[in-house]
Amino acid sequence: VLGYACALPLPRALGIAPSWGAAGLTASAGVAGWIEMLLLRRGMNARIGQTGLDVSYVAKLWASACAGAGAAWAVKLSAPPLAPVVAAVAIIGPFGLVFVVMTLALRIPEASSALRRLTKLATPATSR
Repeated sequence: VLGYACALPLPRALGIAPSWGAAGLTASAGVAGWIEMLLLRRGMNARIGQTGLDVSYVAKLWASACAGAGAAWAVKLSAPPLAPVVAAVAIIGPFGLVFVVMTLALRIPEASSALRRLTKLATPATSR
């Protein structure tokens, strides 16, 4: 119902082009996903006790993601017009690099663990 409302009647009610209904549908799916997650989490908390992540951990992940997004946005704004696939690689690459570097710098355990595994895979078998 939320998807329908955001995709069809809402653009008309706001006086915007009907093609923006796709964005409304996407936004409504995001809202529905958050509502579902909150309801599931409440049910889990009632059954098994407190769940969730530490606030400082989530803040470090958000800071890393925002820094990566800033780098990607800077590349997007400064890059000349490129073919879509080339633009995607040129923009997403810096996002990923900055995100990984930030998570390592902020000592996110999963980032360090992933780097160790990648290093182990990249090391030739004779030197192990």
